[in-house]
Amino acid sequence: MSLSTDDQEILLTIGRSTHQDIIGVLIESATWGSYALLFGFAVYIQISNGLRATRKKVILGVTCLLFASSTVLLALDVAWLEVVVDSVLMENPTMPLSDKVDISNARKMLLGTPMEALFLLNMVMGDAVVIWRVYVIWSKRKLVVLLPVICLLASLGFAITDVVCLNASVGTYQTSIPPGGRVCVWSEPIAWALSLLTNVISTSLIAIQAWRLRRELKNVFDDYIPNRQTSRAIALLIESGLIYCVFWMCELILFFDIPRTSQAFYAWRFFASIGDQISGIYPTAIIVIVSLQHTFDDTIATSGNPAKSQSGMLFNFRSGLSQNLSNSRNVEIRSNPAEIELEKMNGPTSTSNTGNTEVESWNFEKGSTKVF
Repeated sequence: MSLSTDDQEILLTIGRSTHQDIIGVLIESATWGSYALLFGFAVYIQISNGLRATRKKVILGVTCLLFASSTVLLALDVAWLEVVVDSVLMENPTMPLSDKVDISNARKMLLGTPMEALFLLNMVMGDAVVIWRVYVIWSKRKLVVLLPVICLLASLGFAITDVVCLNASVGTYQTSIPPGGRVCVWSEPIAWALSLLTNVISTSLIAIQAWRLRRELKNVFDDYIPNRQTSRAIALLIESGLIYCVFWMCELILFFDIPRTSQAFYAWRFFASIGDQISGIYPTAIIVIVSLQHTFDDTIATSGNPAKSQSGMLFNFRSGLSQNLSNSRNVEIRSNPAEIELEKMNGPTSTSNTGNTEVESWNFEKGSTKVF
């Protein structure tokens, strides 16, 4: 007995949707595999650097939470696909296909809210890591990170609103934008836009501080050659930030209701699949870059050759600059009030007189930058 025209169309729709969802799970699984390798390395390097300081334990906890959240997101996407297979193809073989589709959609909606909440959690935590990196690079100047922090808090507020509205909504929606009033409809797009703005501002601030440091060093040393490891670390921070901002702009496609029959839906599926993992990969990559720089600083500090230690300057601009200029030129450097304040925060210094020249003798194990 042949299927009716309606059943044929429904079966075609089910097959197309299942095919597209399988592609999405495969893409996300491959991205998660890369993330798993990065996560393992991040945990290893942080443990190798030591976890005595509370801030290091917090960063390790954030690293683990980001990965756990992304892993659960992948599991929920697999469960989403499993719901379709079970509800439509395996259960109640005598039930009409249209009824099976309705049951499948109702079950999938139960997964929608936790998936959205975990994605937004990763987004907010990732933005917090980026802001903290800017805060440290700018020598903990609160005024510098004021605007990114405001954007972060506003993004968090709209993210919570989005989850609450989505949980209260009824029905099936492809774009994950909940129905209702304007606040509910625009909560997720606004949270996304604020997150993008936070990353654009933060990346710009890192680039500006790197440029300021390079310019000031060149003004002092005509033949200044930047440290390779330091330059690479700061370049990676800037480049990864730019790449993430471009990717985050591409996520705009997720806010459009693209039909599954369109070829553009495959682009929608691609960005939806990797977005769950990229939101955790980027902050984890920042933590790895900073941890590697920390390891390099410790290696220089224990080598007994502090004149080569320039890396701390990129992560604690003012105090690092005064220390390294003093060590390199062997001259007396008078810091401005802001620099003196930062030097007090970094720890006491001892002085030894050689002729009429005052030389600062720094304990590099304490004076080198301690990231996070």
